[in-house]
Amino acid sequence: MKTHTRVLVIGGGVVGCSVLYHLTKLGWSDVMLVERSELTSGSTWHAAGGFHTLNGDTNMAALQGYTIRLYKELEAITGMSCGLHHVGGITLADNQERFDQLK
Repeated sequence: MKTHTRVLVIGGGVVGCSVLYHLTKLGWSDVMLVERSELTSGSTWHAAGGFHTLNGDTNMAALQGYTIRLYKELEAITGMSCGLHHVGGITLADNQERFDQLK
């Protein structure tokens, strides 16, 4: 194992793996991830893996759109399925302000 690195990411959950992936995509090569067990074996595996794309907050909506594109990119690069399924959903507005947000 290396004894020196520019960046050490601790934890191989979805966030740690994402940080490492994006650093290497930006050209960083002296980076390392350490995980005490198996990748995604901590809190990440408890998540249902679902996410929605409708959000009244423009920043969150942009992040959600990026996430979908990222999963597709990872599937194309690795040739492996991430298990991403686009399913429908219903969002209800209980007041006029929320209705206007959802429009």
